[in-house]
Amino acid sequence: MPEIQQLREEQIEVLKILYPWYKEEVFRRREQMMRLTAFASAFLVLLLVTMLVAPSRPHPNFTTALFAITGVALFSAMFAYLILQQRNRHRMAKQALIEIERVLGLYDEGLYLVGKALYPEHWQTAWLGDRSVIVYLTVLATLTVLVIAAVLLRP
Repeated sequence: MPEIQQLREEQIEVLKILYPWYKEEVFRRREQMMRLTAFASAFLVLLLVTMLVAPSRPHPNFTTALFAITGVALFSAMFAYLILQQRNRHRMAKQALIEIERVLGLYDEGLYLVGKALYPEHWQTAWLGDRSVIVYLTVLATLTVLVIAAVLLRP
């Protein structure tokens, strides 16, 4: 029986070491999604502004327009993929973090605070309703469409 208790204590110590790492990983992945969105958006806005303020040239021929549109679409698709990749890693880290929090008793009533849990119960599932990635991808898609429209409608 003492071996089981000691193993349990050793497991708890490992979880206490892993907890800050996973917490940081969750924040790092979210920040990475925001940075990817900001970079891609800034580039697309710069491209759009450049196209709108640059001296007008004759309407690009079909081949030039096709290459420009394909390039913008590939650029945006690559960034959308990177954002979704970070989202998946963020979710995996978040799931692991919540499991560690459960094992450490952070959601158990009375374990740390009298009559209530240290963390609210809804924190275990609130992340499932996060819509930030939809916002990131919508901004990216909208700017992509605007740049493509600028290529097609350029006088």
